[in-house]
Amino acid sequence: MIVPGSGLDGARCSQWAKEIGVDVEVRPGDPAAVLGALATGHPSMSPGPGNGTHPSAPTGVIIAPGPEGFDASSLAGAVAAAAVPVVAVDAGNLRKAGVEPESTRIVAAGARLLYGRGPDTARHALLYLVRRHGQTVDTLAYGPDASHDGDLWCPAGAGPHPVAVLFHGGFWYHAWERDLMDGLARDLAGRGIAAWNVEYRRVGAGGGWPVTGEDAARATDHLLALAPVYGLDLGRVAVLGHSAGAQLALWVAARGRRGEVHPALAVGMATIADLEEAMTAQTGGHSVARLLSATPNGAGDDGDFDIALAEASPRARIPIGVPQILAHSVDDDVVPLSQTSGYAEAARASGDDVTVLTIEAGGHFGLIDPLSSGWATVANALQTRL
Repeated sequence: MIVPGSGLDGARCSQWAKEIGVDVEVRPGDPAAVLGALATGHPSMSPGPGNGTHPSAPTGVIIAPGPEGFDASSLAGAVAAAAVPVVAVDAGNLRKAGVEPESTRIVAAGARLLYGRGPDTARHALLYLVRRHGQTVDTLAYGPDASHDGDLWCPAGAGPHPVAVLFHGGFWYHAWERDLMDGLARDLAGRGIAAWNVEYRRVGAGGGWPVTGEDAARATDHLLALAPVYGLDLGRVAVLGHSAGAQLALWVAARGRRGEVHPALAVGMATIADLEEAMTAQTGGHSVARLLSATPNGAGDDGDFDIALAEASPRARIPIGVPQILAHSVDDDVVPLSQTSGYAEAARASGDDVTVLTIEAGGHFGLIDPLSSGWATVANALQTRL
């Protein structure tokens, strides 16, 4: 169900839903009232004129209350009473409007909040609901910060299961979150591989170097606590990331014996592997510079910045000493193919075991589409290696 509002256009959502292959009902009105009627089974929840034959009991609701509504107690109460998942969206940067997304009443009441992704924010909300429908996913904390959590997607059966730690991309920017990897997590669980899809502190939300890397490492090491509970095989751990998340995956793998969990494989997709080159080419604009200078204990002067750059860049840390699979689409117009080819050449020369999968089409985001041939190529290689 779609409750239109600022940045949430019902007609556009209907078109996206058709492309994704799901039905939606557009229900105009005050979000709290719509959710309240849904919770009480009010007759107004039956399909109305022009709504076709969509079911009266939706499996999820998407709302757009606006910055002033995210902390409204009436809406929070309606979210808490709703018997279905609720996703709140805002196309803009809520933090610029003085809203701390993780601290709002509706999030505390159980809503998922997606923001800052522009006109496509609602499409991500639809994908979030579709990919989680019918799935058992445990959301677990690995540390004290609001961003120290992750979703564990487990295969059927008792295990022990191989496990992949997933790091999402988004140029380390706070509006992009781990829902980007939900489709891959679901697919991996269906292939018999547990997926630990983790969040981390991002630039603009307490992140920056070194804390973003420390979070990635801490999330990986948390598998020690999860393994005996969920039947995970710590001898078959892969770290897998996309774009900026692939930088984190390779960085975690490069810890070697300093880590408590030792990955058997690192998988990078559209990897930002050479931060110096990315900064020079302005890949992602000024994202690398922001990553390295975002925290108070980060790069304070030129010397500190150079140290942080060498510390964070996978290219500067080779040999990693862990087998690697690197996939990149030829037509990627966000992160150039040279990021993978240049790194792979240097890594092999240093003695690393590196397999490069060159994907002919799919652009930057095709690799995180679970229905794409590019992801199938990566997933098959991952299965074989684990």
